[in-house]
Amino acid sequence: MSIRWAQGGLQKKFVASLLIIGFAPGIVALFATYLYSTQALKNAIGDSFQQIAAATARRIEIMLDDEIDGARHLGAAPQTVRASVEAANASYRAIDSSALQRQLEERNRRWEKFRAGEGQAPEFMNRRTLLYTQAWADIRRGIYQNILITDDRGALVSSLLPEAEFLHRGKLWWEEAFAGGKGRVYISDFYEYSPGLYLLDIAVPVLNEEGTQAIGVVKLVLHRDNLMKAIMDIRVGERGHGMLLNTEGTPLICPVLPPKAHLINDALMHQVMQSKPGWVIAEDDAHGGHNSIVGYAPIRFSHMLSERSLGGNQWYAFVRQDPAETYAPVYTLLRVVGLIGFGMVMVLASLGFYMGRLIVKPIVLLQAQADAIRRDVSDLASAGRFDRGLRETANRRVVIHTGDELESLALAFNQMAETLEESLKKIHDQEGELLRKEKLASVGQLLAALAHDIKNPLGVVRSSAQLVMDDHQPDSVKREVAQYVIDEVDRLTNRINHFLRFARQMPPELRPVWAKVLIEAAVHEWRALGKAETIDVVIDVAGHLAELFVDPDQVKEALVNLMVNASEAMPAGGTLRLLALEAQNIGGPAMIELRVIDTGTGINTEHLNHIYDPFFTTKEYGTGLGLTNAKRLVENNGGQMLINSSESGGTEVVLRFPAAVRAGREKEEACLNQPS
Repeated sequence: MSIRWAQGGLQKKFVASLLIIGFAPGIVALFATYLYSTQALKNAIGDSFQQIAAATARRIEIMLDDEIDGARHLGAAPQTVRASVEAANASYRAIDSSALQRQLEERNRRWEKFRAGEGQAPEFMNRRTLLYTQAWADIRRGIYQNILITDDRGALVSSLLPEAEFLHRGKLWWEEAFAGGKGRVYISDFYEYSPGLYLLDIAVPVLNEEGTQAIGVVKLVLHRDNLMKAIMDIRVGERGHGMLLNTEGTPLICPVLPPKAHLINDALMHQVMQSKPGWVIAEDDAHGGHNSIVGYAPIRFSHMLSERSLGGNQWYAFVRQDPAETYAPVYTLLRVVGLIGFGMVMVLASLGFYMGRLIVKPIVLLQAQADAIRRDVSDLASAGRFDRGLRETANRRVVIHTGDELESLALAFNQMAETLEESLKKIHDQEGELLRKEKLASVGQLLAALAHDIKNPLGVVRSSAQLVMDDHQPDSVKREVAQYVIDEVDRLTNRINHFLRFARQMPPELRPVWAKVLIEAAVHEWRALGKAETIDVVIDVAGHLAELFVDPDQVKEALVNLMVNASEAMPAGGTLRLLALEAQNIGGPAMIELRVIDTGTGINTEHLNHIYDPFFTTKEYGTGLGLTNAKRLVENNGGQMLINSSESGGTEVVLRFPAAVRAGREKEEACLNQPS
């Protein structure tokens, strides 16, 4: 475990202690100043923003109230607007409902034809009213997009622009303003009429002479730019501005962003939706500012609006400023005070650093030597580095003359180093003997297993040779005995090959290879061994599977060993399944699973703990190296091997290998179908 991270730590603690003791009161006073000045600034700016928001709300209220009053006056003009509406309504009374419907449809058809640019305006359009509304609109030029007047059937009586439709019954603004003859004031939400052009509708009823019954509707279509003046005039510093919001958090008017391009978050809207003007601290002001001061005020109209006015919402004036600009005076003050304090800190830190160095220097020297000994001892486990590490460890000594506890600590350290040196010398002397005994034990175990496996076949070969030399034996017996000799020689050759594979540990030559190609090559070699007559082989490879990044020959050898074991576990026949699929390796590199599943006798639970031990076998003629060698080959290729089995029958061997993922995938079948 390295201790480099602690180098100089005591000196830093000494300096830090001096700084804390010397400047803690100053830091506390600076922090208190910051809190007090910030709170005072918030209160002053918040009250100012509240007044600006309230004034803005009042301006918008007055502007819209004036438009509502103007629309009412327009609808009350007795010799023009009211008379034309009454005349239109009177024309319906002499005919029945079906004739009335046909009349409205015919007029609508003629109006649509006029809208398409064909012919003159129909005679049922009141020209006198049209001229009157045009003169009325000219007085307030640029404010209106259009002015419409309808009768009690929603049919158009007059319109400044021919773009307006003829029938308006059933439309929200008309239904809200007419209100079944009761008459109400309706103001719409802002809507985009064309790219970049936003409008607002104000609809009021045209009342009869007594003022008790709605006989028609006047609709003013206002440009949003008229209301924007009340918002655009708000300037708070260089980057502060005002907005008009609705209760859904949608900015209807914003000098920075277009309408509905951003939303005010719910938390801020809950703070803003109050019945009286006020100000709050917004954690997120929807313009990138955090802990911003925000002023707000609700928009209240002197006229009673219909319930569905303003899109069913309420409007609020909203004022905000960039927090960096808001708190700039406080930051400037703190910056000046901080620079003065920083200068004093640097002076004190320099003195503390010098004094701390005098105290810490011996400890740093002691720490460096201890860390060097640790590295030397760690190197002893590396081949060929024991003698060098031993010599360097013997030279680690610390000389400190301080006359205090540090000098005593140095003496104890030197004694520890001498004791460690003596222990390492003993280990060095015993290392050679230990290695020699270990090698002899391994060779003895290998020779014992090899002698055991060779002894019986040699006895069979000798007795068979004696029978062949006997002249009295018939030829059939000699041929049978000769076949015994051949079988035993083959068995000896197989045993020796197993030992050679176990002894040789060749490094793998990794390259991408398809799982299907690898499995088919292994099955081909396994069938060549003549062990597949009574066994059904099923190969199932998942689609779109990545390539494996392994040594194909070594993995194929491991698969053949597993298939041989599976076939030996099914002497009466069975099914051998070979699967390839993507492994579930969440958060890790991509892996491919190869599974070898048989329907054989299974493995005893007690034997499962020893199946990878070299020379362990339950077979009469087994070497005990098959699974050991297979596991070694799998792990050398960066894989994992897992065996699931039980005495009830069947064994599943799971091999996991890293996948080779690359842009161009080309199948590589380099000699995999040839027996090894």
